[in-house]
Amino acid sequence: MKRFGSSVFLIIFTLSFSNLNANAQQVIAQGQAPGVSGPASPATLEYLWVTPLELDFGPVGISNSVAPSSGPVFTVTITNKSSYTLTSLSGGAVAAPFYATQDCNMAGGIPPGQHCHYFFTFHPTASGSYSATSNTITNLGTFEIKLHGSGVDGLAVPDATSLDFGSVYTGISNPLEQIVTIRNAGLAPLTQFAGGAISAPFNATQDCVIAGGVLPGKSCHYFISFKPSTSGVFTTTSSSVINGTAVKIDVKGIGRTNKILAGAGQHATPLGLDFGPVGVGQASEVLTTTLHNESSLTGINSIALSPVPAPFNLSQDCGAALGPFGSCHFVYTFSPSTAGDFSATSTITDSVGTFSVHLHGTGIAPSLTVSPLALDFGPQPLGSIQPQQVVTVTNTSLSPITGWTGGNVPAPFSSTEDCSQIQGGLLPGQSCHFYYGFSPSDQVSSNATSNVTTNGGSFHILLEGQGAPPSIHFSYLPLSVK
Repeated sequence: MKRFGSSVFLIIFTLSFSNLNANAQQVIAQGQAPGVSGPASPATLEYLWVTPLELDFGPVGISNSVAPSSGPVFTVTITNKSSYTLTSLSGGAVAAPFYATQDCNMAGGIPPGQHCHYFFTFHPTASGSYSATSNTITNLGTFEIKLHGSGVDGLAVPDATSLDFGSVYTGISNPLEQIVTIRNAGLAPLTQFAGGAISAPFNATQDCVIAGGVLPGKSCHYFISFKPSTSGVFTTTSSSVINGTAVKIDVKGIGRTNKILAGAGQHATPLGLDFGPVGVGQASEVLTTTLHNESSLTGINSIALSPVPAPFNLSQDCGAALGPFGSCHFVYTFSPSTAGDFSATSTITDSVGTFSVHLHGTGIAPSLTVSPLALDFGPQPLGSIQPQQVVTVTNTSLSPITGWTGGNVPAPFSSTEDCSQIQGGLLPGQSCHFYYGFSPSDQVSSNATSNVTTNGGSFHILLEGQGAPPSIHFSYLPLSVK
């Protein structure tokens, strides 16, 4: 040790960490560092840490607006893990319906140890599946972010597809009216209504054309009336196109000149019922067909129902007989146990005759959206415990997500979750989370896949990280001695 006056300078070795692993997802630029002359060496190896690397927006309602205005915003963090300033970012843009903004092009660039962000949104204007890749080139390397999403339109579902007004006196002062409820079972507002008009003696009006459209989960109505001025049998069809979906409602009625019907007569309405999409394992709303006795003198007896096949169900309050001018009800529900389209016919026979009610419904399987799908913990000091990265699971179906299995990952990664503890499963529209950590114990690149299985399908989360090896730098610290 060489003495200089009353102080001693002690040479101390300190460790800083560099990532020596080049792989496709953790972004590394190898070669000469900016402003450094001479051949490239491990000491001048530079890199970026970018996470997450793959995003899925899942199903999103479409809009006629071209510019993004709402919906989820996903953030990607770009961290400068080198000893040089991150500059010269170029690229990063994505094709519509994805949109990207960022806060990275700041004056002077991104200093070592600092970070910036890319912000991605998804705003589809048409139905369909979409994918894109955001590619960025920098002075320290290149990186890419994969994006996925699907555009979903509104879906118009009429609860009744066939109406019967029965036998109606031609001299009535006010028309008889029946109401068809149009439910929006999609993800975008119902805004495009075309057609629907019908010929006399029927008439149709509606309350569906409203500002902003009929929102998802909401309903509007068609009001269909019948006022015959002459005797005879009348039939027609109200045909509409609503957001590209054809909606047809068959209508029939009979005009009669005698005011009172003394003989036997009946009609049931509606004769066509549509439950629309219903989640597997769930029960639909109740839809009802009403039986009317049109006679002023004669009752209806011997009402007999044929069983309806599963997944439809039938109950009734008619009993064995229905008095003059009386009415009773046949109540239907739909409870699918599997996914798919289902149709059935319910046949009712009584002392006046036989009529049939046609039933339709669609079973929707459980489904989910998971994002992000790929996580990078970057280069981290050995033995450190890194902040967890979060994956969000959202139920995009009409029935609960249950049966959670898997998700465990080997060391140095770790995982926890709050999904399987939810009583009754993850309900439609709700979200839960998987939490992933990384604590490296050696100087290697680590990769793992978290595999999770549910009743709504399986998903896979890609994980990677690097135990940062040390490189030696010198510091000169003065020690005072007497």
